[in-house]
Amino acid sequence: MISFEFDNNSGASLYVQLYEHLKEEISEGHIRTGERLPSLRNMAKNLGVSVTTVKIAYDQLMVEGYLVSRPQSGFYAAQGAGTENTNKTGNDLMPVDQDTNSVFNVSATGRTQTALSCDPDSFDFVKWKKCMSTVLNETPQLLLTEADRQGEPELRQEIANYVYKSRGVKCTQEQVVISAGTQQLVSHIARILKMIDIAHVSVEDPGYLPVRSIFSDWGFSMSCIPVKEDGIVIEKLPENIRTAVYVCPQNQFPTGAVMPINRRRKLLEWAEANGSIIIEDDYNSELRYTGMPIPALQGIDQSGKVIYIGSFTSTLFPAIRISYMILPREMIKLYERIRMNYDQTCSKTEQLTLAEFMRKGYYYTNLKRIRKLYSVKLHEALSAIREYGSEGNFLTAENTQSGINIILRLNTYNRIISEGHSGASRTAEIRREMAQRIVKSAASAGIKIRDIDQLDHDGQFYLAFYYNQIKTDKIRDSVKTMISGFKSVVTKGSLSLPSVYEVIRLTDGEPQFLTEHYERLTRSLASMNLEVPFSCDRLKSCIAELVEESGITDHNIKIEVDVGGHSVMYLNPTHYPSDEMYANGVAVDLFYGERKNPNIKAMDQELRDRTDEAIRAGGLYEVLLTDRNGCITEGSRSNVFFIRGNDVYTSPSEKVLLGVTRSKVIEIIQEEGFGLHYESVKKDDLASFDAAFISGTSPEVLPISQIGSLQYDVNNRVLRSIMEDFGKLKQKH
Repeated sequence: MISFEFDNNSGASLYVQLYEHLKEEISEGHIRTGERLPSLRNMAKNLGVSVTTVKIAYDQLMVEGYLVSRPQSGFYAAQGAGTENTNKTGNDLMPVDQDTNSVFNVSATGRTQTALSCDPDSFDFVKWKKCMSTVLNETPQLLLTEADRQGEPELRQEIANYVYKSRGVKCTQEQVVISAGTQQLVSHIARILKMIDIAHVSVEDPGYLPVRSIFSDWGFSMSCIPVKEDGIVIEKLPENIRTAVYVCPQNQFPTGAVMPINRRRKLLEWAEANGSIIIEDDYNSELRYTGMPIPALQGIDQSGKVIYIGSFTSTLFPAIRISYMILPREMIKLYERIRMNYDQTCSKTEQLTLAEFMRKGYYYTNLKRIRKLYSVKLHEALSAIREYGSEGNFLTAENTQSGINIILRLNTYNRIISEGHSGASRTAEIRREMAQRIVKSAASAGIKIRDIDQLDHDGQFYLAFYYNQIKTDKIRDSVKTMISGFKSVVTKGSLSLPSVYEVIRLTDGEPQFLTEHYERLTRSLASMNLEVPFSCDRLKSCIAELVEESGITDHNIKIEVDVGGHSVMYLNPTHYPSDEMYANGVAVDLFYGERKNPNIKAMDQELRDRTDEAIRAGGLYEVLLTDRNGCITEGSRSNVFFIRGNDVYTSPSEKVLLGVTRSKVIEIIQEEGFGLHYESVKKDDLASFDAAFISGTSPEVLPISQIGSLQYDVNNRVLRSIMEDFGKLKQKH
């Protein structure tokens, strides 16, 4: 039984006290590796606290790697967590308050190279203004001299105090170096590494790209080390080569991976044995929305192998570009040899204002404010993504525990069926073009996303979505607009060159009318004097692979082939009629325009815009084309049929391409004995018809409920008979 007495006079909450006690017991070996801890309910009963208190403490210990949970078994001390306690504080490393009136600053550097913005509700500018007024009115003499090249001593002391209390980082203010942004600090680190004859750097893959560029510019050789769920793969780090490894153990960018305690210790052991340096980027560590922020790696370093980097842009506001690093004691003299060559890039006024902001406790108050605010925003964003992006597993969210963004995975399952004349270079270009259109579609709605191409490995698109920048009450609508834009971009296709396409319905994992679709693709390409660059068997095999990987068995797959012979296949998100559409019909509108070959992607921009409007309105993205004579020829993505009595009217074959669904519908009409008339209907005669339907979408036969304001009978006998027969035909295939 674990006994523990809470300190009711402590300022720490009960779950924090329990967390600290269990962490110490495991670290010092009093709770042995593999030892089972009491269940949540038993622990709560023994200690006289709520189950929630125990759960939060256990959750935090699991996040940090001290505990593991085994289903149907319980909680156990993790392997590698119970070693000699390396987190004892040394008096020589504890920061000492040198001036109770010192000013305080904290900054969190943004990770993107594009401009950041923030929600005005996330920062108290009134208090910031008061602190700046204090600096200007009470200590104006400090502003009459240049800024300290290492950073203002008042701010460095406050940073030392803060990181010790909140992150477990042990340092004095002499070890703190302040600069405007992480990238400038990394440049200083590169200079120091050269001075100690380290010429090799290892970086996370995926990871923060600007860091790679900086070390590359400085002439370092480089290894890209993969990142898994528990952080960088230590086993792949160089051996027998002195190196510096750049890691984000608390909140890895962009994966969000957290390095557990046993892996952190192993990383420190690697650095000690290899004579190497660890550069710890504590990116957005304060912004964790479940449990507590995870202590820093530097706090358990006993050998002076860790350079710690922190930043404040995410916790203040983007215009404040203040970052800092904490050097090991042995590197301070090395830094002093170079610092006189470089001016301070941070505003002295802002440094002193930030110091005052923290000294008065405003920073801590604001940090609590944004944690609460961003937690609410995160919940809203995730809820909206589930509501609007779950159909067909189109969009899923990752990295949802901390930070200022969510990693979105756009599940299109893009597959290259064949590479054309330009080969792999064209494949990369297609992916880049598609990503640019996706990012642009979000930007047009005022939403910031960023393409994370480093994560590409399975034909998906990965995007960083900065939900923190959107007002809380606007998040749901913004996410809905963003996802509609994504669907529109994907529906329009991947290939920018002139191309042809086929949409194949997937039912119970089997492609419908595959042979007919392949033949139609052959005819479409033949009209451009081209051949299909793959066999029907190859196409069937690719579809089977997509189904197996995605697990999606009922959807639509789009096949595209461009004039260069490049062909792609992916899930098509909007070609998916709902049960409600079958029952109630779809509303369509008229558009003046015509095409010679509706299967060749040559849709003009105005028609694209009208189609997008239909998508946003929640319809089936369909408009009907009217030619110069006022006759309705086809839909923007389907054929159209009109019913009067027992007669069915559709455009002559020479005006539309004979599609798979169209040909089957015509066979059904003829077999049922209905009259079939190849006549284009004039828009002035629309009111004379009883019913209408479109075909070719999915492939499906869907009733039209209205054209403009004109209503049609969706339960018409002839219409329902054709729909029923087509359904039976699909089952046979």
